[in-house]
Amino acid sequence: MTQPATVGFYMETAFHYEVYKNIILALQAEGQHCTLVICDVIEPAFVREMQGWLSSLRHAQLALTTLSQLHGQRRVLSAMVSPYYVPQLAGTAHRQIRAMYGLAKDRWGHAWWNAFYDLILCYGEHSRQKLDIAGSAVVTGNPRFDDWHHQRYDQQLVSAITRNKTKPLVLYAPTYGELCSIPHWAERLNALQSECTLLIKLHHGTKLRAAEAPALALIEKYLKRNCVAGLCGLPLLAAADLVLTDNSGFMFDAIHAGKRTVLLEWPGLKELIAGNTTLSDRHSAEQIARQQIDTVRSSQQLSALLAESDSWQMPAALADFRSHYCDPWQDGQAGARAATAIIQLLTRPQPTNFYLQSLRQQLFAHG
Repeated sequence: MTQPATVGFYMETAFHYEVYKNIILALQAEGQHCTLVICDVIEPAFVREMQGWLSSLRHAQLALTTLSQLHGQRRVLSAMVSPYYVPQLAGTAHRQIRAMYGLAKDRWGHAWWNAFYDLILCYGEHSRQKLDIAGSAVVTGNPRFDDWHHQRYDQQLVSAITRNKTKPLVLYAPTYGELCSIPHWAERLNALQSECTLLIKLHHGTKLRAAEAPALALIEKYLKRNCVAGLCGLPLLAAADLVLTDNSGFMFDAIHAGKRTVLLEWPGLKELIAGNTTLSDRHSAEQIARQQIDTVRSSQQLSALLAESDSWQMPAALADFRSHYCDPWQDGQAGARAATAIIQLLTRPQPTNFYLQSLRQQLFAHG
């Protein structure tokens, strides 16, 4: 008796469910069996975060397993969907599928490890052109933003945030690591609170990685009361007048949502990127975005932008940029397109592509 196809969704943080949710719903609507695969061999803080989140998850007919269980049972799924490839995924599924979770840091996101995927679901043409290895990449749009286009987010939260708004509402969403603006801007943003209502959405890396303790300490010192917890990015975007970020992929969320976006800079940033020591460079999408949208290096520049309350919408000139990088359709059907591509992959005979198999063998041979 033939076993029904099972599509696994690999998770290293609770945020990954937001990446997958609308793909899973579309697959389930087509009768496909889906299971979350929780990685339980990473930093304990990430595992605890997922355990806490799972206790509140309400998703009908969605199975759950752990990576350890999958390996221990020597179980091989029909397909595994993941946001990036890690060695632990080898042997877990007959087909490997990438669902992108962001566009920042091209040197990493478009790197050689994409050769391990049979199918890569891309937001737009920018990534498809970079990743189309032997026809493996397909443009679907951004499934996470299906909820934005259909307004399937917490409207009550938006109303609560904006109920007594008397000043511009600014959403600050920094990245983590070397390209994070927190060390350079935390104190200055605190001083600007008389001019705006500031909300902060921290990157999960800032909250959970031990190496980010100094940045988190600065947030605790200057901006603790401004932080918002939980996976509520879309309501925050709906409420925000302006989005502040740095080198984070969240800038593309803001652009996709049509929000005016401002990128923070500081002395040494350009040299850091030019020095080739980060996962970003001048060709990365987030650095190209700096040529399209506002950037500020001082509190005075930011104050001047905050005073321009008559123009909070995204500049019309960014429409083509949004289409090329974020989603060419913006119609709320990205999850359905991704599910269709996955089902089509599952119906193809193996091997999917001899060129890809040869390339993978060479990569494995060279470690």
